[in-house]
Amino acid sequence: MKRKLFFRMMALILALVFMVSLAGCSSPASNAQTSSEQNAAPTQEVKKERTFGIVFPVVHPFFEPVAATAEKYAKEVGCKLIIKAPDKFDVRQQIEILENLIAMKVDGIAVVPTDSEAVAPIVNKAIEKGIQVIAFESDIPKSNRKGFMGTDNLKAGQKLGEEIGKQLGGKGKLIVCTGLPTQLSLNQRLDGMKEVIKRDYPGVEILDIQSGQGDPSITMSVIESMIQAHPDFDVFSGIDATGGPVAAAIWKARGWTKNDKKIITFDNVPENVQGVKDGIITSLISQRQWTWGDQIVKDLNTLCDGGMVSNYVDTGSIVITSENVDTYMN
Repeated sequence: MKRKLFFRMMALILALVFMVSLAGCSSPASNAQTSSEQNAAPTQEVKKERTFGIVFPVVHPFFEPVAATAEKYAKEVGCKLIIKAPDKFDVRQQIEILENLIAMKVDGIAVVPTDSEAVAPIVNKAIEKGIQVIAFESDIPKSNRKGFMGTDNLKAGQKLGEEIGKQLGGKGKLIVCTGLPTQLSLNQRLDGMKEVIKRDYPGVEILDIQSGQGDPSITMSVIESMIQAHPDFDVFSGIDATGGPVAAAIWKARGWTKNDKKIITFDNVPENVQGVKDGIITSLISQRQWTWGDQIVKDLNTLCDGGMVSNYVDTGSIVITSENVDTYMN
């Protein structure tokens, strides 16, 4: 009896030892699985959101399509944009904006310089600090900017001169209002226009060229004074985006249409486009700024990835008349 009890006790002890052994063997595997689950977090480093600054020369409707398309594309690719512009043409304000973007350590900047020579040193400063910089609409040739995109403004000015000569049938009198005298793009347009008129249309006389400083009130005063001084003029031409809308307002106030005095001007701002539709403005030379926004973000991303962008991209220009005013962006 005692012997049977002994063997039963031994069997119970062996069973307990076996169960403990199994538990000991399974424990490491269980722990290993838990450890694996704990370490299952992604090993790839999360990419930092890039921040780009876009700096216009002034707050103006002309640049609204640029901002809209850039913001839409930036959202698609996960970039943040800071879009800034002085409230008037003031190179000091623009330089202050650029300095602030440098201090914020943005990844890239795209800028339309108010004064190409004055802005060049601040562009170089940004590049020295590792910020990628491109220019658009108006170039900064004396800087180390990585690329330029926009209209070949000399060619656009030549197109303006050609349009004026054709609309006048090779003979007539012209008054001209330009914008900010320090803006390279405007000076290039003016040079192109004068070159074509002098070479191809010697019967067209340029009576006067004045600057409205890119300010609507100054521009209105300048145009009115030219009209008074040269009442026999045939065509008014605006070199910047301010001239056309102001001239159209003057024409409306005087009851003029394009059959009385022609307006052949620059840029497809809403007032100019409506002026064409209303029969006040004869034709516009427009840049293709609605194509710039996407490309600005693409180029800055390419540069930040260590790639290269084109040194100069001419996005072209187009003549807008009553015949294509509803379809020119197609």
